[in-house]
Amino acid sequence: MTMKNVMSRSLLTGLILVLLDHGAFAQTQCPDFHRFNCQGSSDKRFSQNGQSKSANVKVGTETELNIIIYGGQDYHISLCHDEKVLGENLAIRLVEKVRMPVESVEEVNSKEPVLDENGNKTGTTQEVTTKITKKLFEEVEKVIWDNTEHEMAQSLDFSCTSTKRIAIEVIAAGAESTGKNTKGEQFDIGCVGILIQHMATPEVGFEAP
Repeated sequence: MTMKNVMSRSLLTGLILVLLDHGAFAQTQCPDFHRFNCQGSSDKRFSQNGQSKSANVKVGTETELNIIIYGGQDYHISLCHDEKVLGENLAIRLVEKVRMPVESVEEVNSKEPVLDENGNKTGTTQEVTTKITKKLFEEVEKVIWDNTEHEMAQSLDFSCTSTKRIAIEVIAAGAESTGKNTKGEQFDIGCVGILIQHMATPEVGFEAP
């Protein structure tokens, strides 16, 4: 083996190791991505909420974080992401999941005896269709906030008057140009952080004596 081949193989091995180390580093750092990259509120009364989280997100695939918001609390929610892979802005929706009652009508077919004019069985049967109404509950999504209607804002502030379960839905369009790995595959997974802050809703107005 020539010295040139040895050097080429060494350089290639080094390049692969760098790429692997970079990928491992990115995956290691992703769980804490929101801690160091998301913009917190300028209001120092806000505290970080334990439901804050970061995760790897695939371009074009909707991902959601389910959280509970509590009545009597103000919230600041801010998102941050790897723009080189996921694009400039994320599409974000806050959705409340509500159980709504719905009626379900089922048709049940059965055979009943045919009676004569005196009410006696004739020995033959007829098929009868009976409709049965049942009350069920299904989960319905109610959109609370959609950043496509707010100039693609990546953060929002709001007050919560009643405790509810909501989902923060995220989808990334992807960057115009992204890198490729050693197999020539497109990089389409990047880190997204969701920083949630909260504080007790301040009392305003004149109180009764």
